[in-house]
Amino acid sequence: MRIIIISGCIWLCLYTLCVAAEPFALTEQQKHHLVSLQKKAKELNLAKHPQWRALMHFHDRIFSKESTIDSKNFFLSEHGKTNPQDELNETLRAFFTPLDKVEKIDGKEPSYNHPQCLFPARYNWLKEQLGFDDTLLSPVVCADYQNFKSAIDAKYAALIFTSAYMGNPASFFGHTLLRLDNKEETPLLSHALNYGAITGSDNGLAFIIKGVFGGYNGIFSVYPYYDTVNLYNNMENRDIWEYRLNLTPQQMKRLVDHIWELGHNSAQYYFFSENCSYMLLETLNAALPDQDLTEPFQRTFFSDYTIPIDTVRVVLKQKGLLNKAIYRPSRQSRLQHAYRFLSPEEKRQLHKLLKAPRNVDDVMNSSLSDKQKANVLVTAYEYLQYSFIASEISLDEMRRDSIKILNPLSTIKEKPDITEVPVPQIRPDQGHSSGAVGLFAGRKDNKNFIDFQIRPAYHTLTDESGGFLPFGAITYLDTTLRWYENENELRLQKFSFLDILSLAPRNALFKPFSFKLNAGVESYLYPQKNKEGYVLYSGVGAGWSWQPHDHIITYIMTNLYAKAGGYLPHNAMAGISAQIGFASDFDKFRLTGDVEKIFYTEKQADIWRFQSSLGLSLIHNLSLEASYVFEQGKNFNIHEGRLGLLYHF
Repeated sequence: MRIIIISGCIWLCLYTLCVAAEPFALTEQQKHHLVSLQKKAKELNLAKHPQWRALMHFHDRIFSKESTIDSKNFFLSEHGKTNPQDELNETLRAFFTPLDKVEKIDGKEPSYNHPQCLFPARYNWLKEQLGFDDTLLSPVVCADYQNFKSAIDAKYAALIFTSAYMGNPASFFGHTLLRLDNKEETPLLSHALNYGAITGSDNGLAFIIKGVFGGYNGIFSVYPYYDTVNLYNNMENRDIWEYRLNLTPQQMKRLVDHIWELGHNSAQYYFFSENCSYMLLETLNAALPDQDLTEPFQRTFFSDYTIPIDTVRVVLKQKGLLNKAIYRPSRQSRLQHAYRFLSPEEKRQLHKLLKAPRNVDDVMNSSLSDKQKANVLVTAYEYLQYSFIASEISLDEMRRDSIKILNPLSTIKEKPDITEVPVPQIRPDQGHSSGAVGLFAGRKDNKNFIDFQIRPAYHTLTDESGGFLPFGAITYLDTTLRWYENENELRLQKFSFLDILSLAPRNALFKPFSFKLNAGVESYLYPQKNKEGYVLYSGVGAGWSWQPHDHIITYIMTNLYAKAGGYLPHNAMAGISAQIGFASDFDKFRLTGDVEKIFYTEKQADIWRFQSSLGLSLIHNLSLEASYVFEQGKNFNIHEGRLGLLYHF
């Protein structure tokens, strides 16, 4: 059964108040009971209770004191978004609403829109604290809410983390969901809670700008978990980590109740702050109100950001909350592992089989043992499924050739002996922290300098890669301040708004492109100037990578560059380059290097660039880093080297 709670959009249009459609009068007994409940709530200071604040998504921040939920439907008081006390008083009053005073909206029965049915988590918790008189309150039978609970039937919960996906800017840092399990042994039959933005057909620059500055509404949705696995594990080839949590039955009940409440509402979506992971933490707060899982992410305006894996770390820091972690490799990870497992002759037969018209008889008549034949056929079948999902072959071709493979496979008595994909030694939550700060000493030509670097996120090729996407680098807002000894002043050396590098290796089965993208502001020395000046820069590149060794990648790329600013002749220039390089990762030791020839529209700026960098892990989150850059132009040479410490926080 598919359950989707994405009615926030409909409710924003059709639903103005979830209380009565018209004013209603209370009896004298009800008035007396309501006043006594409100008085008791105030005496108990329930409006400031962590549980109430968690249900309201209310926070005291430096720049604002309000709920992160933005739709009016979530609040029963006109001032509910900013005043938890008013919202509590009005919530108590709304619970007395006669059923015949509730408007029938969008074909739903009145009980569906009754405050008791729309806000079961609030209702049940306030009833526990205050002790409602049911004879005066007239509890409502909430059929739709009960059907939702029965369909989900959640007894356990798991926090789900999917690895980064370089094909979508919204997924560069991974993604989190919350899975609701009925039985621990059948997770694929469970349901998953997701929070995401309604982006419509937006893409490119509009998507980025609106995503960063809250231009989209975010909604909560619940759908079958096997859909999640199919999307992330199979279609986007992302590994999944399932962190099963220890929640009590009472905590699970309150969590499910609150998920129902959220399904009718929305909030502004911010790519860097109030994103999928942050809002899931707020949802978990309903079950774990005493911890306030979002507190580490309520910073100043400048550093207000939330990275998915950091939210996982916050959850797992809660004592006794983690039950166990399960690794679910993607289809591509399984295929890569199977291919590495095959012998040279098995690989040769596999390559022949994957070529049209896919003659299975060649495999069956080969000198391979039955077990080896089974290995080849199973791998070929998995590759067909992968190719279909990747839209490389048609459905008819996939079905036809799958039958051609499965029929002879069924006649082989020996089972394939390809092992399971090994579980990574380091989980994503155990990798280095997302932020970094560094202090370096260096020399540029004949001038000594000191660099202070701060990087809010996320990962570079010289960082320890355990728990991160291999040979991928993503950073944003990376800022370097430089102090030159002879000038005795601190200046901005570089501000990188975004820097992405994906070195995806090609092999006999997979042919991905490698790419890079960057943009920011830098201090640049134009060859005919005597002093550095600031320019805006951007770059984009594409090419191919290969992996000759498990720990080494080589690559070639073609890059396009642009620089702009009054410091430059004609205020701007563009460039094109050819680049070759390598990256190596030996766990505690990382080394990169590349050579690049850049041709600019301003001929004086043409250069050969040679650069190399090194990272050496000292302890967890602390590494020694070194880099060297040599630029050779028509009439100039520039040497720059630096060495220092980088600490991840």
